[in-house]
Amino acid sequence: MMVKWRDSLFDRRMKPFPPDELEQNHQSLVGPKLEDIKVHGKEIQRLLKVTQENIKPDKKAQAWLSYVDYVNGLVIEGITDGISGSMRYLAD
Repeated sequence: MMVKWRDSLFDRRMKPFPPDELEQNHQSLVGPKLEDIKVHGKEIQRLLKVTQENIKPDKKAQAWLSYVDYVNGLVIEGITDGISGSMRYLAD
């Protein structure tokens, strides 16, 4: 799911744009990306809940908390990759 988050939030065209048109173009890229991240976030939460219901761990057990931290780390890494990709795109 998070691989798609790596796509840049920017789109560079060869011709210059007035600031308001550039902002509108940027928002048209950011809006769907943000919605995609929200949908995937809810799906990840749903999958964690399904996993929890299937294995019925003690919610305070170190193994379960470590697993949740691991999944959170993956999500943070996905968001960070997306930001880094956009920064690389701007730098190029």
